[in-house]
Amino acid sequence: ILHHEVTQDSDDRKQLEPMAKAAKEQLQQDELTVTADAGYSNGKQFQACEDENITVYVPPNRSSNSCGKEQAFFDRTVFTYDAAQDRYQCPAGKWLTLKQTSKGDRIYQAAISDCADCPLKAQCTEAQRRYVTRHAHEEAFERMEQRMLAHPEMMTARRSIVEHPFGNLKQWLFGNARFLLRQLEGTRAEMALAVNAYNLKRAINVLGARQLMALMG
Repeated sequence: ILHHEVTQDSDDRKQLEPMAKAAKEQLQQDELTVTADAGYSNGKQFQACEDENITVYVPPNRSSNSCGKEQAFFDRTVFTYDAAQDRYQCPAGKWLTLKQTSKGDRIYQAAISDCADCPLKAQCTEAQRRYVTRHAHEEAFERMEQRMLAHPEMMTARRSIVEHPFGNLKQWLFGNARFLLRQLEGTRAEMALAVNAYNLKRAINVLGARQLMALMG
């Protein structure tokens, strides 16, 4: 299992699969399990990881799709998807049918007449009709949600295994949490030194200096 602390800038947050695939190849593994934070919640990347035999644990971070402004309307989760007919059923039992697709996303709409006479309309939308958007990789999101519910311990393990040493690296070794060297070659060298220093500190704390020196000798 690889617990990977993602440290890229926000512009690169969707690039989980290339990093996970590179780690899988470096470790020469047929399968890999990866955890990352909610900033990397992306259905396309979830699917790409599955295609590479990489099991990912990421807290899904999605918009509510509530069609609301300040008022809290029904969100996507209360609409039931009928895969056989490719449509959604609203809380009042009416059907939303496919209106259009946009960049892979599928947009469904209710009939104006259904919404006009609906006793739940005030809880659903201020528009003439209600719309619901289905993500292009909705199934990948759903599988991710099921994995997270089945294995909540994965994020607990990530926090204890990854975030603790990462935080110590920044506090003990980097000081101001910035790399002093520039360009990729310099930052790689600085990071390698920092990791080695951290590992030596931990080994000394666990084994003691004398035992560590004896093992190294």
